[in-house]
Amino acid sequence: MDLGGPLEESAIEAHGVGRRYRRGWALRDCSFRLPAGRICGLVGPNGAGKTTLMSIAANLLEPTEGTLTVFGAAPQSAEAARRTAFLAQEKPLFRRFTVAETLRLGREL
Repeated sequence: MDLGGPLEESAIEAHGVGRRYRRGWALRDCSFRLPAGRICGLVGPNGAGKTTLMSIAANLLEPTEGTLTVFGAAPQSAEAARRTAFLAQEKPLFRRFTVAETLRLGREL
């Protein structure tokens, strides 16, 4: 598999990424390269590992095996956090949060 030339920056690059839970693998041997500035769709049947993959990229989960980088940096790095954003499927508003706290939450995520 050609992962592209060395001069083109990758938005996300995965090499053999997998995540195992007690019941089995949620994601296994996932390898791909998404060049920066491109748009892609992530499709697959329920249980294929789409949410698990995005959770690893967003630093919400750690992979059991393999490596994943976001703009060439580890998902937990300050560099990756500076260049990415997270948008949850649900749009929770927490009743106990003030407007300022809600805005801070959005900024931090």
